[in-house]
Amino acid sequence: MHIRHLATLTRAMQLYQLLRLGSVILTSILLAKSGLGIADIGAYEALLYIGSAAAFFWANGLLQGIPPVYAQLPEGERKPFVFSVFLVFGALALAISLLLWLGQSWLLPALTGLPQLPHFSWFAVYLFFNLSTLPVEYSYLLREKPWSLIAWGFASFGLYVLVLFVPVYAGYGLGAGLIGLAGLGLLRWLWALVLLGRYGTPGWRPDLLRRYLVFSAPLLLNLLVGNLVLLFDNWLVGWYYRDEAVFAVFRYGSREFPLATALATALGTALIARLATRPVEGLAELKQQTRRLFHLLFPLTILLLFLSKPLFPWVFNPAFAASAGLFNIYLLLTASRVLLPNTIVLAKGKPGAIFAVGLLELALKVVLGFYFIHGWGLPGLAWSAVLAFALEKIGLIWYLEKRLGVRTADWLDLRWYLAYLAGLLLAFVLA
Repeated sequence: MHIRHLATLTRAMQLYQLLRLGSVILTSILLAKSGLGIADIGAYEALLYIGSAAAFFWANGLLQGIPPVYAQLPEGERKPFVFSVFLVFGALALAISLLLWLGQSWLLPALTGLPQLPHFSWFAVYLFFNLSTLPVEYSYLLREKPWSLIAWGFASFGLYVLVLFVPVYAGYGLGAGLIGLAGLGLLRWLWALVLLGRYGTPGWRPDLLRRYLVFSAPLLLNLLVGNLVLLFDNWLVGWYYRDEAVFAVFRYGSREFPLATALATALGTALIARLATRPVEGLAELKQQTRRLFHLLFPLTILLLFLSKPLFPWVFNPAFAASAGLFNIYLLLTASRVLLPNTIVLAKGKPGAIFAVGLLELALKVVLGFYFIHGWGLPGLAWSAVLAFALEKIGLIWYLEKRLGVRTADWLDLRWYLAYLAGLLLAFVLA
């Protein structure tokens, strides 16, 4: 792939991830301004949390497994493979949605600490359609169609905001918004069928399914551990406080800087193939691109540290003023987010190392989470996330240096990184 075309696809993936995260943030802002009570907003956030708990680790693991397997297949096998991928996602989406709907009487208390959530059935319908259509974005990526990927992102996430917010703003309540999301999911699903007709060939191919699932299995385990770290915080807040209002305050504050998450995730995804096939050039490209991220993300994060406390009551509403302090702690995750040793480890074909480090991260997070929330409440829980995530990056950097012989200086501009890190910590103290 030509370097310029690679850069275009990378920017398209970055914009797509930014649109995804931005739609969630914008919806939260609009709902906070809509006149909904904090309990209703907490219910919506709890539904989002359930969606993440039900799908995030396996969905992203299977998505990450698509490009490497697709690239290794001969041309004649690629269309049957695309059909097999959609078949896997559709079957899992149906099973999970039915399980949540049928078992909500015991799953909701187990996942959230809440006895019930309003309009959960409509959310289960939306979840099925949403999970079934996740491979669409990778279909555009594999076909090297960056503009189609961007258009899909604007259509999907722009309409997500509209169909959820407009009914609520018009006074029809959160239930009408969730019905709108279910309808949008149906439209996305129909478009996925159209794409499947173009890019896939129907047929039962157990050999392709087996190859895909075996390759993706380590990725699933890695993401399961990583996302248990994130989901543990939401569960602990629900279990410890058992209060929708406290859950809402935590959810509004426990957010990473979405631009950092979107740009770093997309950059790592786009460079895996290059690092695997041309490692020297890939490491140099990673060093150059991450340095650019430093120059953009660290100054913006520092600015947010000083602006968050006056902005939170204004952007959301005064009930979420307490979320600003939590948000400032979570902003420190930017320092770890911009480090991408996991991308190199995955390109080297060593997903087991990521899994092992992830287990250590999870163990530390659970211990610190229980201890810190008891001693310092929600801010303590936020600090446990910052420390655990930093441990993961340090562990992977050590593995690259000692086990794979990859020098940190080859892929990370240490001088710029340490200077920005010092500035970020100083700004946190001053803010």
